[in-house]
Amino acid sequence: MTEMRDMVAAEWLKVRTLRSTWAFLGGGVVATALGAMILFFLVQAYDAATPADRAHYETADPTVVTMPFVMFFVGAIGAMLITSEFTTRSIGPTLLAVPQRGLLLGAKATVARLVGLGSGALFALLAFADARLLLGDRPQPINPWPMWTDAVPTVLCATVIVLVTCLVAMGLGALVRSTAAALTTLGGLVLVAPIFAHFLPTEWHLRFASVLLPNLTPQLAGSNHPYLLSQAGAAAVTAGYVLLALLAGAISFRRRDA
Repeated sequence: MTEMRDMVAAEWLKVRTLRSTWAFLGGGVVATALGAMILFFLVQAYDAATPADRAHYETADPTVVTMPFVMFFVGAIGAMLITSEFTTRSIGPTLLAVPQRGLLLGAKATVARLVGLGSGALFALLAFADARLLLGDRPQPINPWPMWTDAVPTVLCATVIVLVTCLVAMGLGALVRSTAAALTTLGGLVLVAPIFAHFLPTEWHLRFASVLLPNLTPQLAGSNHPYLLSQAGAAAVTAGYVLLALLAGAISFRRRDA
């Protein structure tokens, strides 16, 4: 237990001293600010629209615009927890100090979980505070939360999905051992794939989009959405992402030479 605690402390020190960590957190701040700006212009257009047009406005949910970019930036920190050591060749000395690869990966996963939880909660709260402030008392459909308490499940589930993305990215990093490859795969998963899904026929769009990480938030929260999964199904898919990524990363990390 003491050894694991020391390893987590060492990994936490590493992630705090990486300049990329603060750069990616800065990216999350920028994404949140841009999301608020887009929402501001949407609200302005809504106020200028006729009552008939207002009825056709989509829900102003920040999980659609802001949180996928937050997921990417926070997930990138998780990937860099391990790919940075392969890039700088410091993984060799690390393994000399901690030869138990399973414990080392567990310590990195613990730090990734802490980063994902803390950053996810922060950015989710900021995004939804911006939305609540800008939407005010405007009615549905543009305002998905008539009362602020209605947003609590979505905020919590958005936090969980950011945490999961950070763990998945760390698993990808252990698997591919390359920062560029890990970030490209992560970007494809959380940014490109949801856009690609819109070009599929409706039936296939819903099947494909329902299992993508950014679209799991409303399904986990049980809010209004067009996707196909129940809350239990969304929870199972979410757990599957974590188990698959960490298992693949652990097998690769244990069996391949550093």
